[in-house]
Amino acid sequence: MRVAREPVAGLLVGILAVIAVQVALQPWTLDDAYISFRYAENLARGEGLVYNPGEWVEGYTTFLWVFLLGVGNALGADTRTLAKVLGVGFALATLGLVAFASRLVRAVDAREGAVGAGLLGTCGAFAAWVMPGMEVPLVALLLTGTALACVRALEGGPVVPVGLLGATALLARPDSVVVVAVCVAAVTLVRRTPWAVVAAGGLYGPYFAWRWWAYGWLLPNTFYAKVGGTEAQVVRGLGYLGDALQVLGPLVLLGVLGLPALRERRALGVLWVAVVAHAAYVVLVGGDVMPAFRFFAGLVPVLAVLAAVGAVHHGRVGLGLAAVAMVGGMVLFERHPDLRPRIERGVVGRNGEEVGVWMRENLPADTLLATNTAGSVPYFSGFRTIDMLGLNDAHIAHREMPGMGRGNAGHEKADGAYVFARDPDVVQLGSARGRETPVFRSDRELVRQPGFATRYVPRTYVLPSGARLQLFVRRTWVEDGRAP
Repeated sequence: MRVAREPVAGLLVGILAVIAVQVALQPWTLDDAYISFRYAENLARGEGLVYNPGEWVEGYTTFLWVFLLGVGNALGADTRTLAKVLGVGFALATLGLVAFASRLVRAVDAREGAVGAGLLGTCGAFAAWVMPGMEVPLVALLLTGTALACVRALEGGPVVPVGLLGATALLARPDSVVVVAVCVAAVTLVRRTPWAVVAAGGLYGPYFAWRWWAYGWLLPNTFYAKVGGTEAQVVRGLGYLGDALQVLGPLVLLGVLGLPALRERRALGVLWVAVVAHAAYVVLVGGDVMPAFRFFAGLVPVLAVLAAVGAVHHGRVGLGLAAVAMVGGMVLFERHPDLRPRIERGVVGRNGEEVGVWMRENLPADTLLATNTAGSVPYFSGFRTIDMLGLNDAHIAHREMPGMGRGNAGHEKADGAYVFARDPDVVQLGSARGRETPVFRSDRELVRQPGFATRYVPRTYVLPSGARLQLFVRRTWVEDGRAP
């Protein structure tokens, strides 16, 4: 079979852009990725999908990602390396899916697939997520597959793959539910068959029943830790959407220019419904705190396809705009404050690795640690940990907090009295290297507890890099020489 030149050329442009971004960003590993790594390795050791052995808390929202990493670790793979390799593989597969979309659906031609791949690879909100160890490339691949399967089903193709791919996307991230629901509903209503629903329910239903039985809550613990129900949260979400549109705006604009082309390709209109519905969901939950617009990254491939339709529909002018958007995407990656600049300033994972290793080598193995840096420091130290922000602690996550939505998502929950009552051996305020003064509400509540200053002594240590580490160590450890 002859391979059209356009998709190959577009795929090559996308791959080269993604490689350039990785060269610029590596060895970046996001701190939150280490939370998934910790769950995966506990699974591989036979402890189950837990953060601390014996404590069943669903502090991850990435079951399929954690499961893949756990299986890989059980087979001998280094978890961090495996996460990066899988990220590259899933990202390349997504680029290929977009580039050769014309092989799957009639509504997209070869030139549109080529342009879409170029737009996707040059978009920093996609390319930045290839190798930080997170599940985003997997989610992007599955959502793109679900979207294209939906279009194909609306064109008369099989409907079961829509349900199966949609359910798999839900296993990768539950907030895929909006896009999956739109696609499954569209196929069910237009084709007048329930098989997409049956396929999705048959795959996802047993998993959902298991996780509800295992963890005891309808939604993941992270949802309760991050999401409230205030107007402030919606305002924060609108701000997040506005910032994201500074990066995704060129794709959205090209996609809007392509709306007239959808009169003859109505199946693609469902993708617009999915994109708009997902954006509304992101606004309602208040956006995200991570760089590079993670909550939209999984849908960038779908936006790239819609943008490519608009570009090709307008001929040379549209293709010229697409070329400008590709160059502009790389410029935005370098200059937009939420892309490369913020990522290069965000060294929590890197600092946490050094701190965690130092803790493992210098503190007792049975240390109970209380920290806000729930990823890298606990992962590398191996200590049982109280996550003071509540992502991995059910009590803190479910505490009702006034004013939710006014702070950073995932950093608003706290319960200082509860943490103090659990009697940690070491307390780490602030971020990975610690602070002597409170930073988060969790810190402030804890240090205000009667007896905190009596129980804990501030200690400053010098790390191998020369950086300083600030901890609060149990006073009795200092007195009997257990503290370094």
